[in-house]
Amino acid sequence: MRKKPELQFLRTIKTGKGLVKLVHTLRKIRWKANASFKGKKRSALTKAQRKLILEKTNSRCHVCGVEIHLNGFHADHVKTHSSGGEHNENNYLPSCQTCNSYRWHFASEELQIILKLGVWAKGKMLRNSELGLQIANEFVKHEMNVRKRRKPNHKK
Repeated sequence: MRKKPELQFLRTIKTGKGLVKLVHTLRKIRWKANASFKGKKRSALTKAQRKLILEKTNSRCHVCGVEIHLNGFHADHVKTHSSGGEHNENNYLPSCQTCNSYRWHFASEELQIILKLGVWAKGKMLRNSELGLQIANEFVKHEMNVRKRRKPNHKK
């Protein structure tokens, strides 16, 4: 398997097109890795394994730091299963449902770019720039569409 581009390549990018090309390259690498792991079964973690994983961060989500409990956390792969990550407690960190859902199957390099773009966009919005307002409006439209597509929760 090809070696993933290091994030240091992000420092060499001088144009938006270069960034888009890097993101596409990272996605292709992830897709190829995902395809090679399709259909491989993983067994559920035992309660003892889950406890060991949770103790690594003192019962906190490793991404946002929110307190989580033994029966309510997601075991987040350090190296994703689709990228060849092991299915054992050494390759997991505890995360809350929100952080685990947003992380999805992104490789660390992709996630770092996503976070940097998000922080940059937030700065544009907070400075009330024209671009920041455009980003905010498009994001709100996107989130409204996502909410419409989701099935309502009928639990009572």
